[in-house]
Amino acid sequence: MRIAVIGGGRRCKALLEMMDERRFPRLKAQIVAVADPNQEAVGVQRAKAMGIMVTTDYKDFYKIPDLDLVIQLTGKEELLDDFIKHSPAKVRVLESAISRLFGDIIRFQEEFLLRERQLELVEQIVESMFSSIRDRVLILQPDRKIVDANQAFLDWVGIRKEELLGKFCHQISHRSLEPCVQLSSPCPLEECLQTGCVGHAIHEHYDRNNEMRYCEVTTLPLKGRNGAVDLILEVQRDITNELQKKLEQKTQDLKRDLARLIHEDKMIALGKLVASAVHEINNPLSGIHALARLMRRQLDEGLSPSDLEQFKYYLQLIDTESARCSTIVSNLLSFARQCKLERRSFDINRVLENVVLLSRHRMELQHVNLVLELDDTLPEIEGDPGQIQQCFINLVFNALEAMPEGGRLAVRTALDTKRREVRVDVEDTGVGIPKELLSQIFEPFFSTKSQDKGVGLGLSVVYGIVKEHLGSIYVKSEVGKGSCFTVRFPIPSKTSGQGREA
Repeated sequence: MRIAVIGGGRRCKALLEMMDERRFPRLKAQIVAVADPNQEAVGVQRAKAMGIMVTTDYKDFYKIPDLDLVIQLTGKEELLDDFIKHSPAKVRVLESAISRLFGDIIRFQEEFLLRERQLELVEQIVESMFSSIRDRVLILQPDRKIVDANQAFLDWVGIRKEELLGKFCHQISHRSLEPCVQLSSPCPLEECLQTGCVGHAIHEHYDRNNEMRYCEVTTLPLKGRNGAVDLILEVQRDITNELQKKLEQKTQDLKRDLARLIHEDKMIALGKLVASAVHEINNPLSGIHALARLMRRQLDEGLSPSDLEQFKYYLQLIDTESARCSTIVSNLLSFARQCKLERRSFDINRVLENVVLLSRHRMELQHVNLVLELDDTLPEIEGDPGQIQQCFINLVFNALEAMPEGGRLAVRTALDTKRREVRVDVEDTGVGIPKELLSQIFEPFFSTKSQDKGVGLGLSVVYGIVKEHLGSIYVKSEVGKGSCFTVRFPIPSKTSGQGREA
């Protein structure tokens, strides 16, 4: 079949290319001429390159012998009608309907090639984006088998793509033969399959160095025409460093809050101590004043040799009582002073003796009997003695408030060589704590007492101080029988842990 073409544009070029590539293997056809007024058109240029006759007037086709078909590719039907109308009888041309059919085929082919090129372009863009994304990306089947992965994921796990494809995702990310279906670590792929929507979770994944990292995992369903999930796109982002920074920031915030709470609680405790210490100071001052008046009266009356010995005794009493007052005032000043956490080795028994000295008057007012059993062989511990003193003042005052009608307060220390810890028990015979409230007593602003007894910070501050010193605290209590708070502090590693000689 010998074919001539009216129109030398893109469609003509496409037809020439199809004929040249033998897209119609069963069609024994040959393009013999192309007509177009524009000799620079791409179809005309292609025809020239293929050695095909080109012309500016389609009426030159009348001169071509044995022409079987004329195809019009300009979109102007009147050109073909004009050609057929003036066609000499000796020129045999197929019907115009067949010419139009060829034109439609070429147009469809042209559109197909255009879409094919667009699809190739889209695939190239997707491939480029897939490879250049810095986050790790996987494409998974619903059975969790890996279909594809980008370069970022391959670099992170240190596996070549050929080794990776076909494996299950949990084998690579979790080093596990079982899918991650635990409640504590829900599988985002499973969520994606069940809901048909985006899945999200934070998982612990292993990198190429077998180091565990925290990863934010997001899965997106890729659905087919029937709406079913055919594939799942999984995006992983390493958030370990981000979490560490947030954790460090949160820790700093908590430390600041704890320091503020400790200071506020110290001021509350100081108010209670002053009320107790005033009486402790007032008694010896009264005695000193009485002795001074007695000695002056005796001096006025004249001294005998026996009076001198009596004066020595009076002066000894004045010295002892004034030293006691000085110690109380010094302890109050030391306690009230706001200072930074200063760790050093100290004897916890001496701290407890100071606590007892400062709170003794209140014990006497409440008719509380003190049992002080301090183990003299305790080794020194490390920490801030000021904060530890505040911790035990809170525990002692808490015990006293639990015994408004009197009772017995026991403060004991002991060495636990097996656990390398110093143990301190503060036990009272007060009202006790209901079992259902025991888990809340260390929470800030939680209190079982009336508001005039405090704001509920005391035990939470105790807990914070103990934890700050790497210690532990727990309580046993029974309503109507009393409570026992046990505090443990670690013995420094450089200390033998066998205690001192008494």
